[in-house]
Amino acid sequence: MNGMSASVQGIAPRPTVLVLLFLVCATTSPQVTGEHGSGTLKSFHDDVLNITYFYPAEFVPAPPASTPALAGMPKCMQPTLFAYTVTPIENSSFALTTIDNTCPEILRGASQLGPFTREQVVRQLKQYGDPTIIQPPTNYRIAGHPAAITLASVATPAGPGKVAPIIYAAKACVAGTIPLKTHKKSDLVEPVTHILCFDFNTQNGGMLTRMFSFIVQFENSPLEPMFPGSVIRNIGGTSRR
Repeated sequence: MNGMSASVQGIAPRPTVLVLLFLVCATTSPQVTGEHGSGTLKSFHDDVLNITYFYPAEFVPAPPASTPALAGMPKCMQPTLFAYTVTPIENSSFALTTIDNTCPEILRGASQLGPFTREQVVRQLKQYGDPTIIQPPTNYRIAGHPAAITLASVATPAGPGKVAPIIYAAKACVAGTIPLKTHKKSDLVEPVTHILCFDFNTQNGGMLTRMFSFIVQFENSPLEPMFPGSVIRNIGGTSRR
C-alpha cells in the first residue's frame, strides 16, 4: 500500500474527526530533532495511484498505531497520511485522503469540487461554533487536474477571562484524472474515478501560507505546487457561512 520515503533534500521551499485528531496531537509535544532545515521536505508515495506528495519536514507523521480507521467514516474517506507539528507558537496538522468509487455517492458529490470543499470544511468546524468562511471555494488546476479550495475558521470555547482559541481550516480537493474537455474549471465532464483531498488545520492563521510549501507529483509528471501563490488570496477577509 502506501509508504513513507526518506526526507528529500535540496528542494526549495474530513470531517469532524480530523479536527479531533489535530487537537489530540496538539496536546502532546513530539521529540523533534534539528536535522531538517526550514527548506527541507519529506515525501509520501501513494503506491496505488503512483502519486508522490512532498511536505515540510517539521510535520511528523502520526504512527500507524495511533491512527486507526476513523470510526463512522466509510473506507473511501480514510486518510492515507496524517501528520502534525507542535511548537511553542503554533499547532498544525494535515491529512491526505483519497475518495474512490468504493463509495459512489460520496465520489459523485466530491466531484463538485468547490461546493464539496465548502460543505466539508464547514461541517468539520461547526461542532465548535459558527464557522466563518475566510475564502469561498476557489477553483484552480494542478498539472491540468481541476482543483478547488475553501478556507474557514471558528472560535472554540474559552474559560472565563481567557481569549477564545481559533482553529483555521482549509479543505482542498483535486480530480485524480484530467478531463479531455471542460468549459469551466469547476466542470468535470468525464466520470471521475477518484478525488484527492487535503485537510489542513492550524491554531495560527499565519501558518495557512505554509501550504505553499506542499508539492505533488502525478506519476512521472513534473513537480507542481499543490497551492499556487495566487490561490490563497483572502486571508484578511471573512464572511459568514
